[in-house]
Amino acid sequence: MLFVLALTAGGLTGCTIETQVGTPSAGRVIGSPTADLPPKEALLAAVNTLGSTAYTFEIKQGAKTGGGRIDPADQAATMSMGGRVGTIDISVAYTVIAPELWVKADFGAQLNKAWGVDAAHWMRVDRSKVGASATLPIDPAGAPRLGVTELCKNGLGEVERTDATHYKGTVDVTAADTILAPPDDAVRKAGAKAKAVPFTATVDAKGRLTEFAVDGDAIDPELSIRLTFAGFGSVPPVTAPAGAVPAPDSVYDLFE
Repeated sequence: MLFVLALTAGGLTGCTIETQVGTPSAGRVIGSPTADLPPKEALLAAVNTLGSTAYTFEIKQGAKTGGGRIDPADQAATMSMGGRVGTIDISVAYTVIAPELWVKADFGAQLNKAWGVDAAHWMRVDRSKVGASATLPIDPAGAPRLGVTELCKNGLGEVERTDATHYKGTVDVTAADTILAPPDDAVRKAGAKAKAVPFTATVDAKGRLTEFAVDGDAIDPELSIRLTFAGFGSVPPVTAPAGAVPAPDSVYDLFE
């Protein structure tokens, strides 16, 4: 997969709705839209707000950092991620304006030359040239799919409230195949432990997710990830990259 190959970026997967037995009013926030929900269902509701409002986000996974913004109403998003892989500093960025996709990458001078990548330019991706098995930051309809909500749709384990706005539990970080999926070698080394990695989460008074942190340091630092969310409803519009060039054929090979 392009950029997973280069970045071995790791991350977020997901959480099925399951009602957890317990006291629904524990940690109740007066006026909060999720105050009366069981912990897992309340956390899922907080995650679901990311699908209905524009927001900015920042991400840290292992030694890699990045961020971006998403506007669900316009089906648009932009994000970047970068860090050191071995002895090379690598950066990758995506822009999605459904159904269009652009990428920008810098793999270091030697790899850029080998793969025909110009680090100074965005590349326009022809999705008809991308194989069906490729992992892309868009769903089949072309809408943004960066992997954040997938975490809580497929992989949450036990969830409990620790106070009015905080949660903790475990998450299966292997449960979703997105561009933020954990590195294969880290998952392989972790074995069964990767299916129950501790996490903490924070919501605001309006029931919106503001932080999700997976603490995999005790297993493998590459399984650790921290995402923060802000700017709800007040982010600049995502625009098409200026001066984009068609992606060279060699780039499509890297998506697989």
